[in-house]
Amino acid sequence: MSILIAFLSLVIERALGYPDWLFGAIGHPVTWFGRLISFLDRALNRATESDARRRRRGVMALLVIVLVPAAIAFAVQLLLWQMFPVGLIITAILASTLMSQKSLADHVEAVADALDT
Repeated sequence: MSILIAFLSLVIERALGYPDWLFGAIGHPVTWFGRLISFLDRALNRATESDARRRRRGVMALLVIVLVPAAIAFAVQLLLWQMFPVGLIITAILASTLMSQKSLADHVEAVADALDT
């Protein structure tokens, strides 16, 4: 089922992208991850600490970055799937917000056009 959700998410994101009005209102999940990583880096990665301690803190940061969003996504998916098949579609729409392929392609094209010019 996760392959179906991934496929639907990619199709939805490629067709619609991430709405500018939504980005303006709440940002994009990719930027949220960037802010979380920056926060954890500032809070946990101190040059004055030993390498071993920084490594342990890096593992803690990695666990937060991976497990917290995964747990939230799993809980949301379980709730939505109780409404199946509508839950599957809603899950795919929500998952499409985590993709950035359309935006990335648009930005790469803008850079390529600028380089051509």
